[in-house]
Amino acid sequence: MSLKSKVTGAVLAAAAVTAVATPAIATPAVPAGQAAPAPGNRAPAYLTPEQQDVFRRQAPLVAAADEIRKAVESGPSAGYAGIELAGDRVVVWWKDKVPGRVRAAMGRAGKAVTVEMRPAEYSQSELSEAADRLWAASGADHGGRVHAVKLALDGSGLTAAVREQDAAVARQELPKVGVPVEMVAQEPMTLNKTRCDDDAPWYGGAAIRNATIGTGGPCGGTSGPGYHCTAAFAVHINLVRYLLTAGHCGAPGDRFTDAAGQTIGTAEAEHVGHDLLLIRVTGVVSVNDATGWIWDGKPGVNDFVKPVAGWGWTYKGQSLCVSGATSGATCGHVVDGKYTEICGEDVYGNNECHDDLISAKRPLGSTVGGDSGGPVFELTGDSSMVRAMGSHTGTIRTTSIFGSKNEWTLFQDFGTATRDFPGLEPYLGFAKDPL
Repeated sequence: MSLKSKVTGAVLAAAAVTAVATPAIATPAVPAGQAAPAPGNRAPAYLTPEQQDVFRRQAPLVAAADEIRKAVESGPSAGYAGIELAGDRVVVWWKDKVPGRVRAAMGRAGKAVTVEMRPAEYSQSELSEAADRLWAASGADHGGRVHAVKLALDGSGLTAAVREQDAAVARQELPKVGVPVEMVAQEPMTLNKTRCDDDAPWYGGAAIRNATIGTGGPCGGTSGPGYHCTAAFAVHINLVRYLLTAGHCGAPGDRFTDAAGQTIGTAEAEHVGHDLLLIRVTGVVSVNDATGWIWDGKPGVNDFVKPVAGWGWTYKGQSLCVSGATSGATCGHVVDGKYTEICGEDVYGNNECHDDLISAKRPLGSTVGGDSGGPVFELTGDSSMVRAMGSHTGTIRTTSIFGSKNEWTLFQDFGTATRDFPGLEPYLGFAKDPL
């Protein structure tokens, strides 16, 4: 399998990049047999006061980081290593000379928060090239023992992951690639494949079933045929409506339903390397219904919905939430790096290797099977709205020699989805991003 898989689907390849106007807010669809969910106009119960305070404090930092990241994306940025939210400031890591447009953006952002530029040992492009060399020499799909390569977002180097039983031999075999490489003993990624009865227009966080595969696990105590994954966000390219989810949940041509068996549509385009899949929604959705919401709360227990207020890039140190159809919503997932290569199995049992997945250290046991594809988001607007940040892929768990356990959430960021599928935008529940 090529690690640089191209996007499939002629419709998407030919799509123009102009997005439709943001439609009006719609009344959320009520799943069969459930009471109408209340819009999320309050902080959710799962959010601790400490976590809510984190979102309040990081909001101006994220806005400043977004200003700088737009400048980074707007032209050549060979020296860019990463952006970090560090305490009360934004840190820009850069190797060599910083372009004038980026310095100007830092100046504008610095009027609201403290912005600091720090020299990076290596740029992100240099680390990516070194990671490619490492993977070609020792990667799992090349017959090697390394099953994941992680890139530091401060430009300091790489981390190579191997199974604990392979550590001694792998350390001797690890090639020199021109940058520092730390080796860690780590089990391979667990892909979280496995709200219960949504309806059109479909929301992010809804349980989805790959009907081409067959019956999945039960959802929230329902008696329906079950589900395999979770929808991330309702998105569109021009006037064509899709659900975004994890690529390992299916393949172009697979038919998807909700957990109760109601048809959603057919998968139309996939980026295997980035673990992204677009399901084209069947039928016509009226303009007034084409708004963006995600399911929040605990599936089958206290479901409610929140409007999507935009999307953003992710930064080291940023705290995020995930809303899976199995686990419900959890927060406290803190971004710490990016995997240039990592492998796991898709819903068919085939080995797939992904690149450019973001890692976030998370609370123990916060996502499980069936949460794959679920929305990764940031709470905003006093926790009453969300910003789309990505699509959940899987989990990494480690145990130290002293028995302490750590877990990481892996996800693909929404910005990468907009690159892979030109013209892609989330449907919004509000006309203006409150940030």
